Amino acid sequence: MRPNLLGCTRVAALVACALLLGALRADAPPRVRVTVDTEGPSTRLVLTASRQVSAAVTASRGKIEIVYAEPVEIQPTEGRLEDALLLEWSLRGDRTLVVHTGPGYREYEVFNLRNPTRVVLDLEGDRPARGAGPRGTEGRPKFVVILDPGHGGVETGAIGPSGVQEKDLTLDLARRLKAVLQQDASVGVVLTRDEDRLVPLDERTSIANHNRADLFLSIHLNSSKRRKAVGAETYFLAPDSTDDEARTVAALENRAYASVDSPAPSAGETQPGLDLVLWDLAQTQYLAASSRLAESIQAEMNLLAGTKNRGVRQAPFRVLMSATMPAVLVEAGFISNPEEEARFQGEEHRNSIVQGIARAIAQFRQGVLRLDMPREEKP
Repeated sequence: MRPNLLGCTRVAALVACALLLGALRADAPPRVRVTVDTEGPSTRLVLTASRQVSAAVTASRGKIEIVYAEPVEIQPTEGRLEDALLLEWSLRGDRTLVVHTGPGYREYEVFNLRNPTRVVLDLEGDRPARGAGPRGTEGRPKFVVILDPGHGGVETGAIGPSGVQEKDLTLDLARRLKAVLQQDASVGVVLTRDEDRLVPLDERTSIANHNRADLFLSIHLNSSKRRKAVGAETYFLAPDSTDDEARTVAALENRAYASVDSPAPSAGETQPGLDLVLWDLAQTQYLAASSRLAESIQAEMNLLAGTKNRGVRQAPFRVLMSATMPAVLVEAGFISNPEEEARFQGEEHRNSIVQGIARAIAQFRQGVLRLDMPREEKP
């Protein structure tokens, strides 16, 4: 059989083109997307790179410079804000982003994140009280809620019989809940992710701590080999699980992120010594408040039509460790159950869950505010 020289030539050309395109992409400068969040107690500047690239941060009077190790493409290249802590940013040369600070600025914190590669710059200082800023309409410090949609990116979480993915439902529920909570101008809400991407467990509580949050809520959907399992479960942190089922749920959630975090313990293992120390330092003082919040959420979930009371439980969830505020995790239902999965695909059921959690957070917040009132103002 005679070789098809024309076919071979075409294949060779395609391979050469593919290699050339790959080389061009590898040599292309990384794109860095600039986003700013002024809703928290600090002004946060996030620089998200399209690929891994190192950067150094230096500060001088009135400005902060982020210098990348190689040329970058900044998007957008400049921006201006009417903010007491951040006035503007602009690109100098091909690798330096210059941030000009505002009159209220005092200091900054910086930390680097991965998946994707990010530099997070928190500008701290004094900002005038305003309804949409760090203080509410009555001058109280804004109540900051961190909503943590479970999973994301390559980590899909549980998958229902019809193919519904946990990561999509948790993000939708978090966005709906944020909209409801922010109807109160004195409440600020930050999502640990607002897109389909993987966020390491430790980074989620880091986001809460850097925003000095008053409450951390991680939202998940459950799965079970028992296809008729139904109902919500609410958890708060403990070094030991309430029962075998709680231990299994925590182990599965912890293990899901093992590829981007440090290795997670197996179902029968305790947390490493360092994690236990961090848990003891960070969460011991918030256990009573976390328990009260979990009870409020579970009570609201029980009121939903057809929802079975599966109770409040404790387990060593990695995502709750190191949170320096009351922190709970809610498994809003079992999408492994075909009937419950079908309910989650409807707007009405999702809105009912969101409204229930919002009521529980409002009840919890009122309790916190009553404790914070001066003695003569208490009813």
